[in-house]
Order: sequence, then structure tokens, then C-alpha cells
Amino acid sequence: MFSLETSADIQIETERLVLRAPYRSDLTPLDDAILETLEELVLWLPWARPGHRRADSRQYLRHARLARSQRTAFEFVIAWRESEKICGMASLHRIDWLRRSAGLGYWIRRNAWGLGVATEAAGALMTHAFQVLELHRIEAHVALENKSSQRVVDKLGFTREGVARGVEVIGGRYMDHVQYSLLRTDPLGHTRSSG
Repeated sequence: MFSLETSADIQIETERLVLRAPYRSDLTPLDDAILETLEELVLWLPWARPGHRRADSRQYLRHARLARSQRTAFEFVIAWRESEKICGMASLHRIDWLRRSAGLGYWIRRNAWGLGVATEAAGALMTHAFQVLELHRIEAHVALENKSSQRVVDKLGFTREGVARGVEVIGGRYMDHVQYSLLRTDPLGHTRSSG
């Protein structure tokens, strides 16, 4: 059985990437990554807002560290293994330990787009979620219009379950989200659809 006490500083490594807990020292590089990609982030993520300030990044890090300590979410900095430069964030959030379920989230900075970073990082996070955290179900809620993010979960083998209408408010407008799921018993990397 997974021990919650051992999860705080887990580092996940892939061939090219390291996923690790966020540090206070990540403030400047994380803020740079957000600012570089802000125009796109504000389209899909409720925390991203025009006029983003360094204080917003500080709050983002503070919230991520608090949620990790309370075991309600695990935010991971995605960094290149060789350079250690931040190329995005990935998370397991809305963790329900009773149901053994969580949500998947990720964003990648603009200069790392098209390199397969989101798929590689999210795939490693799914392996960690099922094998280490012993979760049963991972959900991904992706904006209906966010086709690139939908491709990531499709590549990982998530099942499309349907569309939740008006489920998220982004920039003052209600957005529909496609709901996807991946179960511990599902193979990673096989696309399927049920809705």
C-alpha cells in the first residue's frame, strides 16, 4: 500500500524530462515560462489572467506547495533533464483517496511546443499515479476547442466519455469540456472513444 508520507519529494524521470516538486527558487523561471505562454494559457486555464504579475506566480507556487503538503494535489515542475530549464507544469489534482481517483492537468511553455513534452510528461505521471500512488481512475477535462490538449490524452489512451456543457468559466465565458478517463486496468497509449 502506498504511503502518503513518502510522496512529498518524489521525482519522476523520463528519457528527456524530470518531473519534480516545485521549489521557492522556481519563482523567476516559472514566471518567465508563464509570461512567455500567457496569451495561450488565458484561453484554457482559470488561474491564467491577462495582466499576470510576479505575485500571481508566487501565489501559484504557494498554492501548489500547500496542496502537496495536504495531499490534495501533486503539482510537478516539468524540466529538461540536461539543462534543468522549466518547460511546463503537470499535476494530479482533485485527489480523492477514498475513490482512488484524481484529475490530470498540464501546460507547456511555448518554446517547448511540438516536441512531445506534454505526452511524455503526462505519460510518466500516469505510470506514477497507477503504480506508485495506486490510483484507480484519472480524469482529464479538456476544453472542447483545445484540440492540441485533446491529442495528448488521445495518445495516452484515455477514453472520451462525453462533453460537460458550460462547466468552466474562463475569461468571463462558460466553456464546454470533453471529459476523458483512464483506468489503472487500461493500457497506456491506445486511443479509444465511447462518447
